[in-house]
Amino acid sequence: MGASFSMGSGAGLRLEPIKPAGNSGGYHHPQQQHHPQHSQYASLEFGGTRPRASSQAQIRSLLDRTNAALDKIVRIRESMEPFVDFKQFEKPPRGSSAGSRASHERGTTRMSRLSSGPTLLDQPRTTSTSSYGSTEASLSSEDPLGRSTNSTHSSSSSSLGEDDAAEHASSSAQRQPSPASASVSSARAATETHDVADMDADADADDDDEEEEERESGNDTFDDSDSSLSGISGTELSPLKEARLERLKTIEIAFHEGLPKEFFQVLARFLFSTIEVKTRHSRFNFYKDTFTGSDAIKQMVLNGFAEDQPTALRLGSVLVRLGYIEHVSRTDDQLHSSKDNFYRFTKALEYDDGDYLAGSPGGSHARASITAANYRESVLSRESAGVVEYDFAAASDDVHALVTDEVLQIFARVLLKVFERKNKLLFYKGFVGCFLGAEAVNVIRELRIAGSLLDAVLVGQALVDEGVVEPIATTVPTFQDKYVFYRLTKMRA
Repeated sequence: MGASFSMGSGAGLRLEPIKPAGNSGGYHHPQQQHHPQHSQYASLEFGGTRPRASSQAQIRSLLDRTNAALDKIVRIRESMEPFVDFKQFEKPPRGSSAGSRASHERGTTRMSRLSSGPTLLDQPRTTSTSSYGSTEASLSSEDPLGRSTNSTHSSSSSSLGEDDAAEHASSSAQRQPSPASASVSSARAATETHDVADMDADADADDDDEEEEERESGNDTFDDSDSSLSGISGTELSPLKEARLERLKTIEIAFHEGLPKEFFQVLARFLFSTIEVKTRHSRFNFYKDTFTGSDAIKQMVLNGFAEDQPTALRLGSVLVRLGYIEHVSRTDDQLHSSKDNFYRFTKALEYDDGDYLAGSPGGSHARASITAANYRESVLSRESAGVVEYDFAAASDDVHALVTDEVLQIFARVLLKVFERKNKLLFYKGFVGCFLGAEAVNVIRELRIAGSLLDAVLVGQALVDEGVVEPIATTVPTFQDKYVFYRLTKMRA
């Protein structure tokens, strides 16, 4: 098999085309073999021989299942709307993207105005005014990116047309010189300066308007953990908080470790009511009514007064230096976590424990509780009832000095720890971390944070003013010693 040569008449050698070999000789080319499976795959790959009816049926069944699932989700969402506030799950808009978009718009608008500004000098003053009006109209459109593009495009097109007109006017002026050319050029220079100043003023005004619109639309960035804080702003104080701050001006407060002395009095009273004191011995010496440093540290961390052991050690050392507790040797002014160091409460901590128990669940002025049978009805009836106006001017100076911002953050952590341990945190109206105001008053008094009922309510009101606690019902704007619901805005302090 190969090329054959032939001699033509009057010509040289000529190559004949090569003929493909037939089936003779028993030789078969592998390319000519027919594979039905391979051809089926190739046909599926390049345009498919799959039955069209079966594919359409599968697609229709898939769409039917998807629509049924979506309808079910919508029905579930609609059935839960009366009980769940879905607005709390919405993410706030990002202020960074809005700010960058606004800066891009301002830069584009300024450049478009500057590019079209000099070409407006050959036109009457009315043309410049109409151009500014069209630019402002484009800036007020809904799509910020679209309006900046349209503004740039319109400015560029108008500037191109005006450039041609300006070149034509300048060429004609050169061909026909006028004796008043000097005065015209000076007038044009003055007009150009005036127009540029007007454009800068308009751009600054637009910047101020856009910044004001961003502030009104609420595009300020805000953390997801702090999105649930109360609506009380840092500049606007409630009347109750203003009265409390005025009261603080007449009180002298001593601070230790960044906390007022009254906080350490509360901490010492709490430890006195929770730590077990007994007779202990070490090296054949017996010490009556003592406790160990590890016991005090454990109670402070367990109940939220301290975040960790080092913080508890610092707070305990302040208690020793202030004289509320003392080492049995009376020579050490530090609190140690070892079990071989014994401490006892001093006489400086003596107080009437009956004042703290009066009005508590076991006291003589116990509050009428609500039962599980009419629980929801009782809560709703108390929410709709009128709020009680408390005279916080009659509260003690110690509590007014106690409720500083740092101490209120600690008290919020204490309430969270105690409510979690007592299983008092509830789910109410779509909010987690809810508790009853009456239960909070009980805890505040049981922990010896406040002595009287009015002082305990003042602590709760200070938590509301600080924004770490907020009422659920809109009809209850203040803290009440009632069975109405509040919630902790920071679940993890």
